[in-house]
Amino acid sequence: MPQIEMQHVTKYFSNEQRRFAAIDDVSLSIDRGEFVFLIGSSGAGKTTLLRLLANQIVADEGKIWLDNVELTRLRGWRRPVYRRNIGQVWQDASLIRKKTVRQNLELVQRALGVKSKVIPENTQKALSIVGMRAMEDRYPFELSGGQVKMVELARAIICNPPILIVDEITANLDYDTGWDIMNILNEINRCGTTVIMATHAKDFVNIMCRRVITLVAGKVAGDVEKGKYGELRATNRFE
Repeated sequence: MPQIEMQHVTKYFSNEQRRFAAIDDVSLSIDRGEFVFLIGSSGAGKTTLLRLLANQIVADEGKIWLDNVELTRLRGWRRPVYRRNIGQVWQDASLIRKKTVRQNLELVQRALGVKSKVIPENTQKALSIVGMRAMEDRYPFELSGGQVKMVELARAIICNPPILIVDEITANLDYDTGWDIMNILNEINRCGTTVIMATHAKDFVNIMCRRVITLVAGKVAGDVEKGKYGELRATNRFE
């Protein structure tokens, strides 16, 4: 049984001109422990798909299952409670500016109901994974863009979620910092966490040799198995 399954999922949005499908009749499955890249041009539907999987928004049509739970049937208080099982890093910075790095990580653990006695240990472990132990007493405005993303990643994994959703985490970062983040994500995945990452960084996608799902106008235009993406690019079958 796949860890994640979408069946004929559609999500509509409206603007002043029209109603349109940001995700249009998408069906796919992701097994436990996979590392999957979502690629496509801006507006292709990558972030909307991630938000559907994160249970931030609800599909208008179709069904979504995560760990045999049908998200499209969850209502009321069950939605935010179940959302806690999913680590999330979004493109826009979301750390609380008036709290230190350590306080940001402690706050999310208290919100998730983690016992007070294990919060310091969890915090130090998560910061160690992303190489940010030395920055625990700094405030977000004292950090570089790459350091902020590292802290947000630490916050996302601090309670060992089975699924990690990452949206354009390397955007606007230099190559070396981006590669550091990719190596950390690879290690997190190696330890058993399912990673789903939306990105425009095709160089990283090619090097990582993982499964690649391509979205075009809200539809799945390609689903390339692990290790085959580079071959398709080389033969111009992917571009």
